[in-house]
Amino acid sequence: MSYLVANMQKLKADNLVGLGNHDQRRTQNHKNTDIDVDRSALNYDLVAGRTNHFKTDIAAYINEHKTSQRAVRKDAVLVNEWIISSDRHFFADLTAVDTRKYFETAKAYFAEKFGEENIRYAIVHLDESTPHMHMGIVPFDDEYKLSAKRVFNRTSLRDIQDQLPTYLQQHGFNVQRGVQESERKSLTVPEYKAMRESIKQSQQKLAAVENETKQRQAKLKTYQATKFDVNSVKT
Repeated sequence: MSYLVANMQKLKADNLVGLGNHDQRRTQNHKNTDIDVDRSALNYDLVAGRTNHFKTDIAAYINEHKTSQRAVRKDAVLVNEWIISSDRHFFADLTAVDTRKYFETAKAYFAEKFGEENIRYAIVHLDESTPHMHMGIVPFDDEYKLSAKRVFNRTSLRDIQDQLPTYLQQHGFNVQRGVQESERKSLTVPEYKAMRESIKQSQQKLAAVENETKQRQAKLKTYQATKFDVNSVKT
């Protein structure tokens, strides 16, 4: 069974322009060599139309809906972005329709817990080695007060890691819980990509070991068969 990838990063106003350019593929010059620009047209946003420009549109949404009369702090977390994915083998067994359904199901879980309208973008990238979704959630609490600390506290994060795999399983997707939240920090995008590369290298090493084991087993069978033939000739 494949593992669920569900990692979060906190975004402030200064982060939103650059991240928007990346998530929305607004430039052809990418530092990320995994991106195949010829496939970027396949990407899609599950809530298309809510956010055209990350910084200005998200700020406008917050100012329109927040109940506090105070100005939003310059260092406030405006968006909690979740990267949702799994491993390459998981997606290899899915059709394009099922891949979209996987991300739609994950989004539905977050919508139930944190509010559909608070999901300001849910961009699925199909132009990299493994499909994944960047989903941005404005951390409004039930009273529409902006607070990432309250909305995504330790209990909430643990619940997501526990509940989301079960939710996906109930909708037909064979994924299990990833690493315990207490065993790791929430990953940034570079950390997530480094983690994914580490997993890839580990899988390659495992495949090499398995291949070597098969070769040794084949040689052993050949040796045993040859030994049997020699013994038969002697008798």
